[in-house]
Parts: sequence; structure tokens; C-alpha cells
Amino acid sequence: MLRIFFSVDVHGSTLVWRKWIKASEEYRVNALILAGDLTGKVLVPIVSHPDGTWTARYFGSRWVMKSEAEVRSFEERLEGAGAYYVRVDERGLEELKANPDAVNKVMFEKMAERFRSWLDFLTSRVDTGKVAVIVMPGNDDEPFIDDIIKAYADKGVIYPLERVVELQGVEIVSSPFVNPTPWKTPRELEEKELEKHLEKQVSRLRDPSKAVFNFHAPPYNTMLDLAPKLTRDLRVVTVAGVPQYEHVGSKAVRKVIERHQPLIGLHGHIHESGGQDTVGRTIVVNPGSEYSEGVLKGYIIEIDGGRLLNYYRVEG
Repeated sequence: MLRIFFSVDVHGSTLVWRKWIKASEEYRVNALILAGDLTGKVLVPIVSHPDGTWTARYFGSRWVMKSEAEVRSFEERLEGAGAYYVRVDERGLEELKANPDAVNKVMFEKMAERFRSWLDFLTSRVDTGKVAVIVMPGNDDEPFIDDIIKAYADKGVIYPLERVVELQGVEIVSSPFVNPTPWKTPRELEEKELEKHLEKQVSRLRDPSKAVFNFHAPPYNTMLDLAPKLTRDLRVVTVAGVPQYEHVGSKAVRKVIERHQPLIGLHGHIHESGGQDTVGRTIVVNPGSEYSEGVLKGYIIEIDGGRLLNYYRVEG
């Protein structure tokens, strides 16, 4: 029996990454999948001052640190919440403020550094000969992340894109792309192009009805794709103080699932909409994400003999 632990949207949180790795032992699974949005979104300068103190702004507060131990504790807290950090003096801070390209350079270096450390930790703790490990980028991840994953293939880490991954006779096809968002992230496709892309992946399968569709974008008009409705300037729409929600998932993903009716659809992307639903006969799931709080959310999925036996959500 194939027993999968599936999670998504870790967004740079080392705490959540380590919990995901621990899940292979905790839940006695033989496959781990982390599918999309591996990297974080925030770089926090930690500024040294002539009086020997350090300051930073994050978590809605200004932090003052008076010792190396306090700085290190703060850095660990940032890492657990998915943020990156860089130590600079006051002049260095002003240089970063004046040079967005320099900020991006530092950000990408920090992404790569942390992600490599994650993969080193993963391959030191998980026997990839016994537990299959799939690591997939998502729409928020820069293209260089793919090459880092591929570099760990000889240590058993599976890069699942543009191929079929077969685990105990179960075929899995994957996609990191989503329909357009207001944030213009690195991996977005218009719905028509996304449908073509997904159909190309499905065409690799022997029998789509007995496969797993690991598509980062959730299907449109389900319980998996509800997000706060936004104005043009990206403010949340409220009525009488209550946030309004709308469906923002992919119509292409929905069409492809309706057409082929796989065993199960594994999705993410919309952090607020953890849960499950159906598209035709197909169960679709989204664990949701609370990465900034260090909470791991996932689904355990059991498949045997071409049948979906069980699926249930866990978190901790």
C-alpha cells in the first residue's frame, strides 16, 4: 500500500520543513510530498549600532537586541516564521534601501543557502531508499530552485516536473503553475495555456483515472480556492467589517480533473482554504498553510490496488 504524507506552502519556514521530515516517522508513511512554494517572501535587516545594540523591525514591532545570544534567538525566530535575515550596519542598511537589485541579490542568496541546508538535513534524516521523497517548486519559487532540487537526485530527492513519478504502481503527475494572480509570481499561466500544459502532463499517463494529479493550483469553485476578495490596490474588501471571499482557483485545473477523473487531486496555493471537496468523482484536497506560525498541515493518503482507500487531514 502506498501511504503518502502530502504538504504544501512551507514558504521558508525551517520549523515546518523539519516537521514535514519528521512526519515520515511519526505517521509511518512510505512517501513524502512537499508540493509548492518552498521559499519565503521577506528579508529582514538586523542592524548593528555604534552603542553595541542591534535592531530590527518584524512581527509588527521594533526589536532591540543587546547581545549575540539575543540576536541569534531572534534569527531563529525569523527562520521558524519563514523570513530571511541579513546582518548589516547602519550604512549597509541605507545602501540596501537605495538599491533594490542588491536586496534581490541578497534575498536569492539567502533562499538558496537555506534551501540547500534543508535538503542536506532531509537527506541526513530520511532513508530515501525506503521513503520516496518528492519536492516540487510552486508559483512563488524562482527558477533557480529547480536546479537545487535536481542536484540532490543522487541522494534520492525526486524532482517531479515534466515526467511521471511512479510509486508502488501509482502514477503521479505534477505542475507548479497557477492561473494569474495580482502579484505576478514567477510561475503563472493564462487559463488556456495552463490547460494545455496540464493536458501535456496527463498525456504521459497510462491511465489518468488511476493516477494522482499533484497540481499546485486548486480547482475553481471548490472549498479549496476561497480567498479574500481584493480591491485594485490589493486591500481586502469588507462589508460591515466582515472580509468578503471569492473563488480564485483555476478553471483549467477544474476542467482537466473533470475530464480525466483521477484518484485524487493534491493542491495548495490558497492558504486560507484548507480542506477537501469533490470534482465529479474525484476527491480534491488542500492542506492549507500556517507556515508563519510554524504549524505543519498535511494530508495522509492511502492508495492500494488502484483504489483510494483513505485520506485525512492532520496538523501540528
